Amino acid sequence: MKLKNIIYIVAILGLILNSCEKVQFGNEFLEKEPSVDVTKDTIFNSLELSERYLWGGYATLPYGLNVNWSAKGNKLGMDLLESLSDLGHSYLGWGGPNKLYYNGQYTAATENSANNSKYNYTKEESWEGIRIGWNFVENADKIPDASQDYINQLKAEAKMIIAIHYVDMYRNFGGLPWVDHAYTPTENTDLPRLTAKETMDNIVALLDEAIPALPWTIEDASNWDGRFTKASAMGLKARLLLFGASPLFNNAVPYLAGEASDSKLTWFGGYDANLWTEAAQAAKELLDAVENQGGYNLINTGDPRQDFQDAYYQRNNHEILISTRVRYKSGGYWSGNYYFYQSSGGYGSGLPTKNYVDMFPMADGTAIDASDSGWDPNNPWENRDPRLYETVLVNGDSYQGREAELWVGGRERKNLNASGFKTGFGLRKFLLERNNATSLNSVVQWPYLRLSEIYLSYAEALNEANSGPTVEAYAAINKVRNRVGLNNLTTGLSQEQFRKAVLNERALELGYEEVRWYDLIRWKDEDSFTKTLYGVNTNKASDGSYTYETFELPERYWKNNFSPKWYLSAFPPDEINKGYGLVQNPGW
Repeated sequence: MKLKNIIYIVAILGLILNSCEKVQFGNEFLEKEPSVDVTKDTIFNSLELSERYLWGGYATLPYGLNVNWSAKGNKLGMDLLESLSDLGHSYLGWGGPNKLYYNGQYTAATENSANNSKYNYTKEESWEGIRIGWNFVENADKIPDASQDYINQLKAEAKMIIAIHYVDMYRNFGGLPWVDHAYTPTENTDLPRLTAKETMDNIVALLDEAIPALPWTIEDASNWDGRFTKASAMGLKARLLLFGASPLFNNAVPYLAGEASDSKLTWFGGYDANLWTEAAQAAKELLDAVENQGGYNLINTGDPRQDFQDAYYQRNNHEILISTRVRYKSGGYWSGNYYFYQSSGGYGSGLPTKNYVDMFPMADGTAIDASDSGWDPNNPWENRDPRLYETVLVNGDSYQGREAELWVGGRERKNLNASGFKTGFGLRKFLLERNNATSLNSVVQWPYLRLSEIYLSYAEALNEANSGPTVEAYAAINKVRNRVGLNNLTTGLSQEQFRKAVLNERALELGYEEVRWYDLIRWKDEDSFTKTLYGVNTNKASDGSYTYETFELPERYWKNNFSPKWYLSAFPPDEINKGYGLVQNPGW
């Protein structure tokens, strides 16, 4: 059974292997009667069973869209992380953004039981994935019917499972308790937090161990797409080091005072410019390998709009470095087991803001507010960056074989309260045509990390490491811009201007891929949390012309009550109160 099928078997996610326990599996896993007991010696005495155990670790990996009402599938209360950024706004009444964040009701106590927060410390299956990973690493050498090279590859894949979970927790909490082996029931697992720098260094070391044993590409991608490669590990390392080099942790002062800051759990204790150089080098190593060895590329067939859609949506496309999935295909638009279509398309989670739409330049790359842009306020969505149309559904664009009618009274927006278009725009990314023609049996992979992000990370890190953009930095950002038909970025920019351009490009290229939130917090971008967000009402006159009315979206608690404490999540007080040194993050 190949990865594309077996990775969705979730019956084994609760597996705990140790020398004392016996764990019982269902018929689907073992192809034996459920009454048969299975020990770790049984599992690691067979390559097939060992692989199936590892695929269970893959099944714990993070997935960016809400799926179902399980603890993990009910992401942000059936909402999207983009709803917490300036790019999207949610009208989903039962979603986490409206219940916890927009009204300021999120507290540390929220993390004890709710699964409406953006990253729950105990419910994201992170620790389960880490447990599976270490169990595999420690027992894989017992596998009798595999070459040592393949065993080493499998162990490297297990280390990648551990590393991804730690990277995601790191970006939400800072320094973490470090699990470095599979614990037996008699061992003390009350681990204190490491410093933020120690945690990052440990993850980097784990990735450096994995890289040599992983293949550069997957040979039989039709069956094994989604398995980790060298490029996966190198890309994850670049993402991690960029986050660590950013001002949230790499700063002369902590983002907020408190016990955690005093212990350097939430910052590095000072500024080190070399961290930007290290981040740039990590990205360069991957990009150089891509240039020299091939196997990966930005999709660029000459059809910018379709190329961009394929880059994030199609499986095995040679641009995605890491993809995760919760099942092979969706059950259709109204499937209760793939709820994202309903929550966003029908109930209004993550609706694009006018602020986001205005970030997209003209088709040649000129900002719409430039004096010579050619932007027409009477036809504001015409001749824009093609990524706009593949990310946001705008009035008049092709949709379901006709023109989208987002004017008030039109088919998409029959009234002002049409939930799926309440900001005046609809989400297109991942939703496509919002019908069974595109959702039934569609591929539902999550593009956890794409090559385009690495180009932009390289540009950003070079700019910071050299106190301004270099020729290589311009080349990297232009690689991404040119793929969708935009002209090269204007030269002669200052360090701050180039930084703004890169962060803007990341929002356009990687919107709704869970990148924007982490860009905002790592740069401590308070202005983006406190600015007014807007929507647009499009009105159609009897002669067919349109007028546009800008309106303010509901005000968020952050606008007048923002605190830097929001940059990192709170640990559950129940975990803090266990008394093993899990210090709470500042402000919570």
